[in-house]
Amino acid sequence: MKNNSSLIFGSTGFTGSLTLSHLKAFEGPIIAINRRKKEEFDDRIEQVILKEFNFEDLDLPKIDHAYICLGTKLRAWELLVMSKEKKDIFMKTDFELIIKAAKKAKSLGAQTISLISAVGVNEGSINTYMDLKGKVENEIIKLGFKSTNFFRPGHLQGKGHTEKWDTSLADFFSKILDIFLVGPLSKFKSIEGDIVAKAMVFETKKSKPGVNYFYFNEMIQSLINATPSE
Repeated sequence: MKNNSSLIFGSTGFTGSLTLSHLKAFEGPIIAINRRKKEEFDDRIEQVILKEFNFEDLDLPKIDHAYICLGTKLRAWELLVMSKEKKDIFMKTDFELIIKAAKKAKSLGAQTISLISAVGVNEGSINTYMDLKGKVENEIIKLGFKSTNFFRPGHLQGKGHTEKWDTSLADFFSKILDIFLVGPLSKFKSIEGDIVAKAMVFETKKSKPGVNYFYFNEMIQSLINATPSE
């Protein structure tokens, strides 16, 4: 498995910080683009601070792998219904900014790109969240990376202690619902954010050609493959 250079957009949030922690297990330079500096990052990580995330004039060395961990913080009910103000913010961050990041990665020579999406995404859906996530996937596919990886988890477990009460409540009820999600429905199961992050790093390093989708079962299998047997 090649180690090469990696570029990660948004490594200070929940999934981004987990992704970076697993990425550090591999050799190779790491560039992290964030809005604010993290003092706890070690010297191996080159931090690029862009408060406005303006990538156009950003001069960076050639990179091999790109990870996009950008996203708007949403309350549980906003996954179903968003206000006009929230829709505008969501469009700017989860569509426009992500596409700009992907194009920048492409211009820097990235062969592999990986993005955490969501189960059930579908461009054209009446649900704003699912529609925009689907649009993002389709636009990234058009960029023609050698390896394009979309990770489509259900509810992300593990961030309840740092988020609002609705996140903790969603954690609780999703674990109950998981019991009934078997067979084809297993893709909708909740999953630990750390598992998603580790799977993303492992599969990005593999750089399987084409467009690849990873659901609950695929991410669990990836975790098994990434963990050496005793």
